[in-house]
Amino acid sequence: MKKATLFAAATALLGAVWVSGATVFAETDAFPVTVMDDSGNEVTLKKAPERIVSLAPVDTEILFALGAGDSVTGRTDYCNYPEEAADVDSIGTYMEPNMELILSKSPDLVVASGFIDDNIRQQLEENGTAIFITNASDLEFTEKNIETLGKLIGHDAEAEEVVKNMEDEWTDLSAELESVKEEKSAFIDIGSLYSAGPSSLLDNSMQMIKVENVAADADSAWPQLSAEAVVEANPDVYISLYSTLEDVQQTAGLSDLACLNEDGGFIYIDGSSVEGDMIQRPGPRYVEGLKVLAELVYPEIAE
Repeated sequence: MKKATLFAAATALLGAVWVSGATVFAETDAFPVTVMDDSGNEVTLKKAPERIVSLAPVDTEILFALGAGDSVTGRTDYCNYPEEAADVDSIGTYMEPNMELILSKSPDLVVASGFIDDNIRQQLEENGTAIFITNASDLEFTEKNIETLGKLIGHDAEAEEVVKNMEDEWTDLSAELESVKEEKSAFIDIGSLYSAGPSSLLDNSMQMIKVENVAADADSAWPQLSAEAVVEANPDVYISLYSTLEDVQQTAGLSDLACLNEDGGFIYIDGSSVEGDMIQRPGPRYVEGLKVLAELVYPEIAE
């Protein structure tokens, strides 16, 4: 993480404003504009970007939702939403983007998740390319990222509209959740008994929809629990993103897990499906994903 320069610090003291918690070192819509991304780095653009490369599916979603799809000239193989994203040239996979292809797009801005490879980031910085990192793990920071990225690329009004829609959706879902009187507990299996630990997106999602995450006290954001630990936790619901009920039942040590034999005790969501994407991406469709989860755990609220 880079330290703020003295000039930026002075500017912050004199005229910085806060856009939903993200620092923006400019008080007008005119360029240049400087913002701070989720990695703590200041990102400055002298003019509205005409060529943007996205290195993460969620960032592609955000850019298109902001009305900047025409400026996106590169995306990863996994950027599958919206449909128009398929018309954009791919620059490789999410974990291994092709640096040569990225640079061939002469991007004014690269938007990436916190999982960006250090070597890729270093090469982009050495090339003088502006990089904006997103790494949200809850609704609040998801909305902050949308607003801040909107400010950076000159799409403030669109960002405000996207966030307003998300807030309206959350207000409606919150009203539905008020009818939940008895909260359930759940184990989230994202594959091989890896789960969602404290401060992860899925952990925060569980809290928002009134579900106790049995891995909430784990020692990492993505812990791998033993079958014995899952059985001991005795969750009301087993939520699986990649393994079917048959697969889970065949997992050694889970045969005694009560919820696997109860109606509504096992929930399977294909992690690569539309619903799986909404649940796992902190972007414009995040609240839709919360609604999917909430209505699967508490089907009565959908009636």
